Amino acid sequence: LITPIDRGEIPSKLSKTEREELRRGTNNLLGVPLITSDLLFSAWKCKEMAHLAGYEQRDAHEFLQALLDVIGKHCNRYRDITRKLRQEAVPSIQSRGISTYEDEDDSKSEIEDIVEHSFGGSLRSVLMCEDCGFKRSQPEPFLNVSLPVATELISVREGNISCKGTTSTHSISTRRNIAAKTKINLQACLDQFTLPEPLGDPVDCPSCKIKTSTLKQLSFAKLPKILCLHLKRFDALTNKKITNPVSFPIELDMGPHLPHWCEVEQRKGGLPSFEPTVTTVEKAKMNDATCPKILYDLCGTIDHTGTLNQGHYVSNVKVNGQWYHCNDAFVGKCGKGTGEEEVLSSDSAYMMFYVRKGQS
Repeated sequence: LITPIDRGEIPSKLSKTEREELRRGTNNLLGVPLITSDLLFSAWKCKEMAHLAGYEQRDAHEFLQALLDVIGKHCNRYRDITRKLRQEAVPSIQSRGISTYEDEDDSKSEIEDIVEHSFGGSLRSVLMCEDCGFKRSQPEPFLNVSLPVATELISVREGNISCKGTTSTHSISTRRNIAAKTKINLQACLDQFTLPEPLGDPVDCPSCKIKTSTLKQLSFAKLPKILCLHLKRFDALTNKKITNPVSFPIELDMGPHLPHWCEVEQRKGGLPSFEPTVTTVEKAKMNDATCPKILYDLCGTIDHTGTLNQGHYVSNVKVNGQWYHCNDAFVGKCGKGTGEEEVLSSDSAYMMFYVRKGQS
């Protein structure tokens, strides 16, 4: 994507003007901004995306993952090269009596990884022994999250179990039998994503010293600036597409999906509980507490019509309060007014992009 770098044309010396260009983090020296209309052609030229080149049917989610990966790698290459150029240029610049900003913090002049900065988040992955309740966790970084879609979803918010300081009388197995047969919505998909699930095979428990039945749970430890959610509509096992409509909000609250509010409790000598681990005093103080609101605004969607093997993608993008519909080369305003109603009424949503409030 950065043409001179791809050709290996790295200048050995920098002029004062060139150094200022690098210091400001512009691409004028080592490349030009990527023009949106040339996106597909530029992507096809990247060897990392060669498997997606051509005119065959491709998955939008797969393309996005590959594109973000390539852009991230190019950001890192650009940063490494500018650092090298800066180091090579210092002796020459100093010999001419020009200030080299040696006293400045180098980290401030580093080229930022726009992919990680915009889309980077982290999940907290927890494994819990169902025999002794021993719990261990590890972070799992993500750029987008794939959510399950099912005809019957379990809402972990039933029975007041989504917020801290509440009690529970149902076992996890009982909750799995509570099916919400209402219309599927995005919040329910998130609930199911963060619901503890039993692993198929026993796992070594550091406490029991043997393999035991284990639960795994995911929650959102670090939320990104732009949250990209993907609905897993394509089922390779049945060779079918899940066509159930999934409604999604214009404003999404991710607070209930933080570890502190949805993670199972570590309990000794019995099954895990959904109640957060707190002392009696802390629990008393938190009885009236509510889950924090971490709000996101919908800024874009991708819809898919068709089957597992063939179909068509269209997208909707919000610009300055107005929604625009993008269908191949045709771009126009969505429906009436701002177009919000038409975007939210879609029954074929495949991917949704949310921007954190205050970050746009």
